[in-house]
Amino acid sequence: MDNDKWQLQFKKGVIELIIMLLINQKPLYGYELTATLKNTTYLSLADGAIYPILKRLEKNQWSYSYWDAPEDGPRRKYYTLTEEGKNVLENRLKVFNDSAEIINSFKGVE
Repeated sequence: MDNDKWQLQFKKGVIELIIMLLINQKPLYGYELTATLKNTTYLSLADGAIYPILKRLEKNQWSYSYWDAPEDGPRRKYYTLTEEGKNVLENRLKVFNDSAEIINSFKGVE
């Protein structure tokens, strides 16, 4: 089942949804997001794989980024959702939850 394209696309969608949930809770930088996702095997991403997703969210104006200005240590680029991004997230969560409810209603139906 490793070559099941549907599962791959579904996983990509779930990962994007989780990223949106996380940056809606508080601004996070790329490595911080990757480390959080690596806490679960299902959501684990290769290093650097998160940046195209973050770039796409910004391109769609669903998120914005800013650089911090630390007194010491490296600068970090933080990401957070825009108001439009929050609306997209809310809509996607509704679709996801409604879909899960429909799927669950058919379990055991013969």
